[in-house]
Amino acid sequence: MSSLADAVNKLGNLSPDRAKKVLSLIDDLAELEALELEADLAAARKSLAEAGEDIPWDHVKKELDAKFR
Repeated sequence: MSSLADAVNKLGNLSPDRAKKVLSLIDDLAELEALELEADLAAARKSLAEAGEDIPWDHVKKELDAKFR
């Protein structure tokens, strides 16, 4: 995997139009990541607010392991 410096250097070697397209893709990916994080946080908050008994992870893992063997 390239380092950040390598990536910046390669970006500098692109034509201005191509560099704009790459930067646009990076912006889109950052926005998608932020939306995913927001959705994950909302789901976690909803789950934590649910009534009922918590199920220990080792019980859930054991059940899933048995189901998918």
